Amino acid sequence: MPIIEDITFSGNNRLIIWEISETINELMTKVLLSHKSIKLLNQKKLDIHKKQFLAIRNILKQLSIDDQDIAYEQSGKPFIIGSQNNLSFSHSGTYAAAILSDRDVGIDIEKMSDRMLKIKSKYLETELNYPFELTAETLLVYWNIKESIFKAIDKSGIDFKKNILVPPLEIKKNKLKSWYIDDDKIYSFDTYFKISKKYTLAYVIKN
Repeated sequence: MPIIEDITFSGNNRLIIWEISETINELMTKVLLSHKSIKLLNQKKLDIHKKQFLAIRNILKQLSIDDQDIAYEQSGKPFIIGSQNNLSFSHSGTYAAAILSDRDVGIDIEKMSDRMLKIKSKYLETELNYPFELTAETLLVYWNIKESIFKAIDKSGIDFKKNILVPPLEIKKNKLKSWYIDDDKIYSFDTYFKISKKYTLAYVIKN
């Protein structure tokens, strides 16, 4: 089983990262898909997208979540029918990740690349003024964190540059506070991140 991280923390919070090495058939044989999920799976054109979808379903099984209990908000945010727990998941390349919590959470994983170097000004503003060099890795982490907060807030019209503030990263600590700010609300998030050789990841838990 290609689970590369399985962390339980702070009561009901649990995080699982899956490295996809299986075939589509191997992933399918491990889970019981709802009719709705089978329809969603069949709509996906590329094999990697099918594998990512199925890897998430395998993670949900490990979290003791029945696939037929998964539904989606209009925004695309997943939720568990009849449960007070919150769920977020992400996938990129051959990696998939999910987090389950009794608080509002978001997670994002990105395969390692330098693509953020070209678009950093589209999602960073204050962060561009910090007195240290922004590398491909740290730019991915800033994206991970902002995307995670976006998922946790689940609100349309969020401006990554103006509404989400991330302080300077302390690479050795891998933990910080981040904020969502708009005209009448300020929310803080316990923020965790990881830089691996093949991927970066962040997850946030709303205070």
